Amino acid sequence: MLTANRVARGMAPALAVAFFSKSSAGTLPVTLSCAENNVGVSAPVARFVLPICTTINMNGCAAFILVTVLFLMQNAGIDITLPIALSWIVIATIAAIGNAGVPMGCFFLSASLLASMDVPIQLMGVILPVYAVIDMVETTLNVWSDSCVAACVDHDLTES
Repeated sequence: MLTANRVARGMAPALAVAFFSKSSAGTLPVTLSCAENNVGVSAPVARFVLPICTTINMNGCAAFILVTVLFLMQNAGIDITLPIALSWIVIATIAAIGNAGVPMGCFFLSASLLASMDVPIQLMGVILPVYAVIDMVETTLNVWSDSCVAACVDHDLTES
């Protein structure tokens, strides 16, 4: 039976590499190995799903963009209405899909995205000193969600 605990234990080496490397793309070989050897995801599923997820499944980056936008807009005195918040949820999700899986990729993507939307980015300097830790958590979240998707797809295919 597939459980979150089993997947977490099996993916622990990949999650550790993701945490310290801050690169989901750099972690991909370890993620593939852990998914196949430790979790039991079939090789065809792992080798198809995980590279796609590494490219488009950037949950941590989307969350960072959204929280950063709301933080910067609030501190700039910009009124955050429900339509603005909802539009930023969509923008953050779509922007994160195109993010590079490299260290600091989301920080620079966020800065350029915010600057292009006329949101003052001076306070990004407040985030920068702690961003290394945020990036570690983001990357680990991305690799964890990638592995969960691979495990679920494999489980669904073996059930049918």
